[in-house]
Amino acid sequence: MKRILVIDDDDAIRRWLTEYLIDLGYETQVAVDGDHAIRSAVALRPDLILLDVRVPRPASALRFAERYRERVPADRRAPIIAMSAGNDLEAVAQQLGANDALPKPFELSALVKILAKYLEDPVPAPVPETAEPALGPEITPRPETGPA
Repeated sequence: MKRILVIDDDDAIRRWLTEYLIDLGYETQVAVDGDHAIRSAVALRPDLILLDVRVPRPASALRFAERYRERVPADRRAPIIAMSAGNDLEAVAQQLGANDALPKPFELSALVKILAKYLEDPVPAPVPETAEPALGPEITPRPETGPA
């Protein structure tokens, strides 16, 4: 099972993203800031890192990326995907040495494309449930009969 490290200081985004990745079949770990992230990245050896470039400031993300490159040999480093809602995402991602950038807010299909691009055995996205019932015989509920 592939392991993804999610680094984001926004609790709601971190929870939502983690739940979605688990639903896709990935093991996830989370970190809330650059210091926590470097300890997790070194100890857990993730296959992919999703890094919010404002954790809580770009300087923290830059420090994380530098320390990660210092502590993890190149052949064992996970791709880093920079995430942000800021207009400077591409520039910050380049400063980080990130492998790719994912602008927030993003469509789930964009995330799935990133996963497919960087992980050898990507898990297909689940088919979203629709409000329309599946074609087939219509089932009408009936009251229960018999002893209570």
